[in-house]
Amino acid sequence: MNIRRWVITLVVLSLSLAGIFGYKESLNLARAQQGQGMQEPSATVAGETVQTVNYQASTKVSGEVQPYKQLELNNELAGKITKLNLVSGSLVTAGDLLLELDHSEESARVIGVKARLELNRHTYKRYLRLQKNNEISDELVDQARAEVEIAQSELAVLQASIRKKQIYAPFTAHVGIHNLEVGQYLDSNTQITKLIGVYDYTWVDFSLPQTYGELTVGTRVSIKTIADNSQTFQAEIIAVDPQLSSSSRQLKYRAQFARTSGFLKPNTLVTVTAPVAKARELVAVSDLAITRDHLGDYVFVLEDEGNNSYRAKRQKVVLGDRRGDKVMVTDGLAPGTLIATKGAFKLRPGLKVFLADPGAEVNGAADTAI
Repeated sequence: MNIRRWVITLVVLSLSLAGIFGYKESLNLARAQQGQGMQEPSATVAGETVQTVNYQASTKVSGEVQPYKQLELNNELAGKITKLNLVSGSLVTAGDLLLELDHSEESARVIGVKARLELNRHTYKRYLRLQKNNEISDELVDQARAEVEIAQSELAVLQASIRKKQIYAPFTAHVGIHNLEVGQYLDSNTQITKLIGVYDYTWVDFSLPQTYGELTVGTRVSIKTIADNSQTFQAEIIAVDPQLSSSSRQLKYRAQFARTSGFLKPNTLVTVTAPVAKARELVAVSDLAITRDHLGDYVFVLEDEGNNSYRAKRQKVVLGDRRGDKVMVTDGLAPGTLIATKGAFKLRPGLKVFLADPGAEVNGAADTAI
């Protein structure tokens, strides 16, 4: 009875094992048959060979256009305006008479003083002739000479007063806007207008923090106006302030560019781009090649496998500044390396990659084929 049970048990076990092995074989066969018709997942992207560029780090700061010469025109003496050659906004040349105040009283006194001076000179000359013959005392000669000098002094004072009421242009300049009229009375030290000098160069003043190295005279900077960023002026530093600002700890610079390059009015606010490091060769990659996660920045290097196919390898990089659509890579990537650009976002490490033809459209999703 026991033998029969054992025989039945062995038969059942044998059938079970045979069924299990048969099922496994059928699965393996099905997988093998399915594998023959399945392709490896892949993606098509654009690629580029990494190249280096000559790069110089720079910073942008605000600057202000300064006039070559600027003067606030004031009158020293009071008086009524008799001549006015100041047209608002006009150009005047050095030596032009700009404004004249009434000096009729001084001019009338000049006539009398000149007459007295002439008489005193004749008297002094006559006394000198008499002195040679010892016909006059030395005291009278000295007195006559003093009278001549006193008259000369009075004449000089009157002429100086007249000159102070005649204001001439000290240099070639543009005239500022004013509201003066002939016949208007001016108190002494009244601000008449401003003169903005005309010169062959335009000056721009700007400051940089002391954290940057000091720029030398002759360093080139670029200047753009806030109103029109499309226009750029290339300027050259001509002066460096000998001391830092006590309030901001910044160093002041003055740059200039020729007026033939363009004209900017004084006090115009501009943006100055100044170099803050020496030029060097750096790797530059397209912005589309950069992928990011919480661990850092990466690019996908494409390793050639032959038959026009590649294998994606994620490479960590250290990024620098941006120049247009290019990003500087300071570490992690060697020149001549082939990397993915457009479509790089859909890659993952180890994925098979094909390069799209130049100008061809790159799909936004992975080309996962089955």
